[in-house]
Amino acid sequence: MYSFSSVTELNEYASDILSSDERLSSLSVSGEISNLTIYRNSGHAYFTLKDESSQVSCVMFRGFLANLNFKPENGLQVVLTGEAGIYSANGRYQIKAFAMTRKGKGDLNEQIKMLYAKLSREGLFLPEHKKSIPALPRRIGVITSPAGAVIHDIINTLNRRNPHYDILIYPSAVQGEACSREVCQGIDHFSSREDIDVIIIARGGGSVEDLFGFNDETLARKIYECRIPVISAVGHETDYTICDYVADLRAPTPTAAAELVIGRYEDLVSNINNKKSMLNLALINYAESRRRRLDALKDSKALYSPMVYIERLRLDLDNKRDALVISGNNMISEQRYILRGIIESMEHLGPLNVLKRGYAYVTSGGTAVTSVEGLHKGEDIDIIFSDGKAKASIIDTFRDEET
Repeated sequence: MYSFSSVTELNEYASDILSSDERLSSLSVSGEISNLTIYRNSGHAYFTLKDESSQVSCVMFRGFLANLNFKPENGLQVVLTGEAGIYSANGRYQIKAFAMTRKGKGDLNEQIKMLYAKLSREGLFLPEHKKSIPALPRRIGVITSPAGAVIHDIINTLNRRNPHYDILIYPSAVQGEACSREVCQGIDHFSSREDIDVIIIARGGGSVEDLFGFNDETLARKIYECRIPVISAVGHETDYTICDYVADLRAPTPTAAAELVIGRYEDLVSNINNKKSMLNLALINYAESRRRRLDALKDSKALYSPMVYIERLRLDLDNKRDALVISGNNMISEQRYILRGIIESMEHLGPLNVLKRGYAYVTSGGTAVTSVEGLHKGEDIDIIFSDGKAKASIIDTFRDEET
């Protein structure tokens, strides 16, 4: 067993082992930057590189950091080149980065495609979820960078088309880590107000990396859930983001968004005048048709002799009375026919009709005899027929054995 004289010696030995490994001494690895801190005094950058299930501590010293052609930010997908080792002061395994590049467009596009497929399956892009853009918004909310040319293009276009508008600007980052978060905050701000009729999210053109903040899942769901109609005007005409797909209306450019959000003043006035003319014409036609109807009624005999109207009502009453009498008679005849049938059926089944068919019945002492056991030898009986009766005396009785 080998004995180390100190923890420092142990950590330095482990670091040497890692540094001497062929793979770990010169490696390249990709992941997402998080927990980034760049110290002002030293200029060194300390951060974590992570993927879906793991992470590793990283450091990039000021000299290497100065050679980058972009500024590292949290959430940025990068490829690091460096060596693995152990920082002996705390025994932490880390990567010393010598170089760093942003991941290619293909990787970002793949992320966008995956998010698009996911949200599409959930129905966030369906037309039935799109809200209508009001024709005459009272106040327009714009989420964009206040320092860029975009907001000036929007205001200039609105002024040229229709000076009768009100606009409220929410300043937001339009690229980088803060982009999606601040745009979401802008949507929440406008949604909390009661005087905003439509929201425009605007940004000029840029690379896939520049526009990546508008391909954020949280932002997409925020737009989908927003009660106010949202117009997406991100990038140039050929640029498409998740924000464009989920918004209620997509404008190819910020200038086009200003043209879509409110009509030209002259066109609106012309449209109002046309509708006014159509309404006047409709009222004139309606009044004329009512006048013709009134003229026709003026010549009605009922206006000159109320008895004409009364006679017509009396005739209608007589017709209804006759119809009621006929209906009542028909009902009585039908019920009489049914009753006659019931009576005939009862008479057909009556005792006298049975006797007429050759049957008779026996009584003893005025009581009907229903069994031979009720008779005794020498007993006098009456035999009842349909046309009279006969008296007889019992000579003997016999009981059927089968019964």
